[in-house]
Amino acid sequence: MKRKILVITASKSIRFLLHTVLSEQFTAITASEAGDAMYWLTRSELPSAIVVDPELPDTANWEIVEYFKTSELYKNIPMVVISSLEEEEIATVCSRYEVEAAFHKPFNPVDLIKTLEALIKSPVAGSKKLLKVV
Repeated sequence: MKRKILVITASKSIRFLLHTVLSEQFTAITASEAGDAMYWLTRSELPSAIVVDPELPDTANWEIVEYFKTSELYKNIPMVVISSLEEEEIATVCSRYEVEAAFHKPFNPVDLIKTLEALIKSPVAGSKKLLKVV
């Protein structure tokens, strides 16, 4: 079973590109705004990773990133930011919220896939192991 990647971006062309390139290894779920993504999250299991553009039409810049990375429910889900904002701003905000990876537009989709594969395979810092009681 393929792992799910939640892609949140207002750009129809970027959603199509990411859905196309990610679909070989992952199940890509796309959302055009934060509200659509949150609705999907309430109706489904948590994704293996989130790819997000912090500039969404229904939120302030970086609001969705802040929400996910400060939420007890979502903070351990690996996140990749893809943005056309200034590279310095991307680096600063991603560092503040401990975002695992960031790409400045234009980006190489092959590099994104490699990054997602590495993030999903690596154990999440601070994750708890479940022990089976015998």
